[in-house]
Amino acid sequence: MKTAKVFDLGRTKVRVYGGLNTIGGNCVVVESPSMKVMFDQGVNFTQLKRFYGFLIQPDSVEELREMRVLPPREAYEGVDEIYISHLHLDHLGSLNIPVKAFVYLPSRVVAEALSKAWWASWRQQLFPQTLSFTGFKDVEESKKVRYARVTHSAFPSFAFRVDTEDASILYTGDLRLKPLHSVLGDPVEGLKGLAEDGVDLAIVEGTNFGRRMNYLTPAQFKALFKELLERYGRDLLFISAHPLDLEATLIVLELLWESRYTPIFENAYYAYLLDVMVNAVDYPLEEELVFAPRSTSGIRHLDNFELEYLHELRDRRKAVFIPITGIKDVKDIVELLNERSSGLLYISVLGEPFSEEWVIEERKVGNWLKLLGVTGYRLHLSGHYHPYEFRELVELIKPKRIIPIHTESPEALVMLFNALRA
Repeated sequence: MKTAKVFDLGRTKVRVYGGLNTIGGNCVVVESPSMKVMFDQGVNFTQLKRFYGFLIQPDSVEELREMRVLPPREAYEGVDEIYISHLHLDHLGSLNIPVKAFVYLPSRVVAEALSKAWWASWRQQLFPQTLSFTGFKDVEESKKVRYARVTHSAFPSFAFRVDTEDASILYTGDLRLKPLHSVLGDPVEGLKGLAEDGVDLAIVEGTNFGRRMNYLTPAQFKALFKELLERYGRDLLFISAHPLDLEATLIVLELLWESRYTPIFENAYYAYLLDVMVNAVDYPLEEELVFAPRSTSGIRHLDNFELEYLHELRDRRKAVFIPITGIKDVKDIVELLNERSSGLLYISVLGEPFSEEWVIEERKVGNWLKLLGVTGYRLHLSGHYHPYEFRELVELIKPKRIIPIHTESPEALVMLFNALRA
């Protein structure tokens, strides 16, 4: 059975095992006489949902490969190095690698923090075979592949460039073209550096092509969020955001501090992950950030958090961060603080489009909000560049040809690319 589409560049071949005509599951192998490297090796969620769910879960990594949820073993044959662009599972995949190859992670320490949630359900298949991250390297240790940090709804994220005997290939990974927060710098400069010697082929993501979106620029998001806080008259509100979206989280924290709210994390895993990321970028934390576990089993040392308990914070303006699906936490926290749930505010900050599965969960969240009398707002800060920015991206990297990936509308990208080159 044919499992890869092959693009012939002469002595160099590009084999795409996942990510064509679909969003997610990226897996790209670049092979030349002198090297063979892989970019991403992600979970194909479309396939995962076809065969697995709450009652039926995979037994092994090999089963996931057989069911085409993960790249097949043949994709790894002869691969010397594997590069992961960011830590979303549709790019990260399983770190139980079937061959001996150097694996470069966007950040080993962030991956280790993220893995604390992998013991649940099928995600346990993502652990390295040794259950240790000791043998993995950071992308920035690479000497064979050039890289540039980009911004996305997962921190950190990278684009890559590899030069073979007869081709220069740039892989964008997933990216925003405009940063949300200055802490990660300007991705345009990084991409410009990768493309400065000319690019024969660009493997370009196009997630937002063909999608209906609630479009918000960073400035619009800040203005709307600030207005919600100004018009809100209570001292307690709830926030949820993707735990890896460092930029969006920092924006929210700064807006909360500006409105004199104390940001509180009651989930140990989310607090720990943010603590690791803040340390990684050396973010100057000048305001109070509180970790308030609801049980003694959740207590741990965190560098950037003050440890307090929720009942000790009754007299403060409080913004409590909860997991996206942790809506029942709202009920428990309201009762603990002797608050009235009716009229409270719940803001969810989303960076990725909804999947069918998530839409069902969103309905359940809505039902709980209605039951509690809580007003919910959903604000979308896309983790991907917008279609109108495609021209800017093409003019930035100036590729001779492209392969659209991570998109359900590849024809649109090719058509626009050809029009821009004409």
